[in-house]
Amino acid sequence: MLYYWIKELHVATVVFTVSFFSIRLIWMYTGSRLVNRPWVRRLSQANDSLLLVAGITLAVMSHQYPLVMSWLTAKLAVLILYIILGMFALRWAPTRNSRLLFGVLALASVGYIVAVALTRTPQPWQAMLG
Repeated sequence: MLYYWIKELHVATVVFTVSFFSIRLIWMYTGSRLVNRPWVRRLSQANDSLLLVAGITLAVMSHQYPLVMSWLTAKLAVLILYIILGMFALRWAPTRNSRLLFGVLALASVGYIVAVALTRTPQPWQAMLG
């Protein structure tokens, strides 16, 4: 039963992360001052920390670990890519249009992560088509 609630927490924090990243991307693109507010960054960091703790807890409870399970390895690798793309989208890219491009790529990487989580394979398109 505990596993169920931790999984629900993990899914909820994923939904919040994607939604809040999308909102921040819109704020960045429209030039809103909200994107640079300290509470925005803290809220995002707090949720992402909870997401990570829930994910690690699920891996430990289910005895499924990255570098052992190929689908978890894929999720972890693309998670790192998502973080880098997100940093370019919200901070590092020089123009608003390039930031938007990095934001769309970050969201696409999340789509891949979710597909891998649902199919438990690093090639989710095969499971979805076959």
